[in-house]
Amino acid sequence: MSSRPVRVLLAGLAMLSLLVLPALPSSAATVTSVHYVPTTLPDDTTEYIRVEVRRDDSFDATGQGVKASMSPYNTLGDPTGTGTVVGNGLMAEGIAEAAVDVLGTRGSTGCWDYGGYNEQKAGVDAIRFLAGDIPDRDGNFLDWSNGRVGLTGVSYDGTTANMVAGAPLDMWTDDRGSSIDADGTTPLKAIVPIAAISHWYGYAYSGGARFFLNSESATDEGFDTPLLFDHGFGDTVHLDEPESITDRAAECDAIEHEMQAYSRNPDYSDFWVERDFTTHAEDWTTNALIVHGWNDYNVKQYEATYLYEALAPYADDPTTPDVVEGNGFDLRMWMTQARHANGSGDGYTTLRDNFWRAHLLEGSAADTAATVVETFPHVRSQTETTSGGGVVAFSETWPPATTQTTSLFLNRTYEQDLNCTPVCIPGPGTGEVGELSYTNAYDGPLAGRPGSYGATSGWLDTGTSTEEISRTDPWSNDGEKAAVLGGQGYYSLAFSTLPLAQSVRIAGSAELEGYFSLLGPISGTHITPILVDIDANDRYKTIQRGFLNVDYRDGLESSAGAPSGMFRADVEFLPEDYVVPAGHRIGMILQSSNTVWALPGNPAGFTSVHLGGEDFSGSMLHLPLVDVASDQQVFSDWPKP
Repeated sequence: MSSRPVRVLLAGLAMLSLLVLPALPSSAATVTSVHYVPTTLPDDTTEYIRVEVRRDDSFDATGQGVKASMSPYNTLGDPTGTGTVVGNGLMAEGIAEAAVDVLGTRGSTGCWDYGGYNEQKAGVDAIRFLAGDIPDRDGNFLDWSNGRVGLTGVSYDGTTANMVAGAPLDMWTDDRGSSIDADGTTPLKAIVPIAAISHWYGYAYSGGARFFLNSESATDEGFDTPLLFDHGFGDTVHLDEPESITDRAAECDAIEHEMQAYSRNPDYSDFWVERDFTTHAEDWTTNALIVHGWNDYNVKQYEATYLYEALAPYADDPTTPDVVEGNGFDLRMWMTQARHANGSGDGYTTLRDNFWRAHLLEGSAADTAATVVETFPHVRSQTETTSGGGVVAFSETWPPATTQTTSLFLNRTYEQDLNCTPVCIPGPGTGEVGELSYTNAYDGPLAGRPGSYGATSGWLDTGTSTEEISRTDPWSNDGEKAAVLGGQGYYSLAFSTLPLAQSVRIAGSAELEGYFSLLGPISGTHITPILVDIDANDRYKTIQRGFLNVDYRDGLESSAGAPSGMFRADVEFLPEDYVVPAGHRIGMILQSSNTVWALPGNPAGFTSVHLGGEDFSGSMLHLPLVDVASDQQVFSDWPKP
């Protein structure tokens, strides 16, 4: 999604899947037409969706597939007339092109619905029209369509592809007839969602913490969604459709959109369930090539993995390609190390174009393309390393089949400076740090004994901590690198393994299984750990980030309220595909609010993490490692002092 008006109107144009170009020169074979497709909404109102189509009519007799994008951005370069459709490179092969204006934007009437039911219903009807199943408002059918339609696009344009593919099957049938084929599939035969949302809650929140900006590409963050759409794209018009002008005067549920999207108590309510396109995964029949970047700070990378993992049980099993399982659709994923951008890498264009041919064409051309598609593994992921993008890894599933969980205990090493009188006031360079170990070194609280292990460790939550400050000098906080473990304990805690005996690949989401306590019952405080790669020179690079509003420690459906006493809070990190080299250490920095990356939570004062006791085994970090058995040790355990 876009992050600021300037970015949307200028730099963002380079990323949109529907770059606005002038219409092609007229020729005998090129035909462009504009249609308004009726869609009836639950309140019994009928709105009209603007659809612009362009095709080479020499293929009409044999039937054409249609490759479309459904976008709220079409108004940017074309407020009137035609010219929205961009050449997809396949029109000369019999695949027509179409551009659909999102409900409530530009030439489509009605109200923008923030990924909701109305927007989904309008998208379904647009696809039904492009398949030749229902007429436009003037009674025109696309009688040249072969009934096979695809959707694609970057960002919002890809989100609408997920949205329509994820529609319940009953949305494809009404008093105009049914658009469900005899084999149980819908006319939407293929989607290529690129840097796209699969559940809108995950775009705004992670673990109940509201995303904000970031320190690596601050403008590449959609904090202004839905504001920019309720008061920007949702107000755009097309002069050819007067009703689109009058509709823009309506309030259009903007208040509800903004209350939900910026709430500090974000229950996973019906509002968000409606906007989760995996809710009807069992109804999914559309072939999908999911494209995303691991370093997308706008539409987070887990939008791709969340969709893939939700659909996998219903897709064809890639290990048995000659057998149709589940709903019989082909599921693929292509992950790069890009930020918010289109797909890239060797073979991407070949796979993408043949994916379209295989599913939008018919006959020998489709069969030939399908053969090419099957030469590609189902999952392609470019790994990341300390120095940037790493090797490209292929697998048939995500995470890779050889991924197993390695669990490490958080252990505290106590190195408090006691050389002070009459009272010890911790100063820079003193505090509490810790280890990540295969074994729990908890032997009971041995306070005041240098080099001992303890049952708890703590830090000060002021609501101002940042990932960047915590990484700067995590072992001392005084600006000087500590020669040995000792220090920290102010705004974050640092835990580390010993150097790795071999390189390891982390594929998927790490998880912190933590036990915490606050000074008192405080609602809305945050736990935001970061997983880091530490090289031999003590340079830190973030691997993954985790976010949790502790009010949602028991699940996202509703707030559990302020915690009291010791409580368990599991934090799932945003996923990555990262290789930590041999000789490096894996570290975790535990802090409260990550204020550069998310809106801060309520400060809790002193926060404790519990590391061992009689009633629980201890706080643990769970890592998804590829080709490492769960009982295999890839680094030495820390020796006890």
